[in-house]
Amino acid sequence: MTSQKIAELEKRFRTLFSLWIDPAKVDQLSIKSNIDERGVLVEITGPREVLAMIIGRKGSTINAIRKIGKVIGASLGAAVSIKVNSPRS
Repeated sequence: MTSQKIAELEKRFRTLFSLWIDPAKVDQLSIKSNIDERGVLVEITGPREVLAMIIGRKGSTINAIRKIGKVIGASLGAAVSIKVNSPRS
């Protein structure tokens, strides 16, 4: 997967999050993609209140995001998995 496709993947996730989260809060997120033998791992890090909106109640929102991520990855030709890194405190 090229760096251009990785940038497109990260852009699509930011657009997805902007649908229900304030874009100023989405800008606080760090979205990093790592390529490994199983595909692309997208790591999302940010403030606790923004990550709470991404995870949702009982993890229902992040499960939906993971399903959408698989579709986004398929359109770019990669297997995508998502990891949410919560801050320590």
